[in-house]
Amino acid sequence: MTETLIKKIDSISREFERRGYFIKDDLYELFEAREDIAEKLENIKYKKIEFFDIKEEDSVGFTLEDVQVNFFLEFGEDEEGPWYEAEAEVFFF
Repeated sequence: MTETLIKKIDSISREFERRGYFIKDDLYELFEAREDIAEKLENIKYKKIEFFDIKEEDSVGFTLEDVQVNFFLEFGEDEEGPWYEAEAEVFFF
């Protein structure tokens, strides 16, 4: 991963943290697995990234021009307390 890509992933992570979601590892996993999405992120200006939070669908995400990345969140609770998992889905339009 290039330094530019790492900086953008970290910026996206901080935006989600401001919204109460800590999915940095999931973001890195996505961009390591999907070179096509990583290339799009690397070539887009950060201010053109649009973020969203859809509470009704337990989903947060962002768009990169013609690509939408959703993280669907599954919530639960165990003996350690509340938790959530994020699963990424990519949509092209």
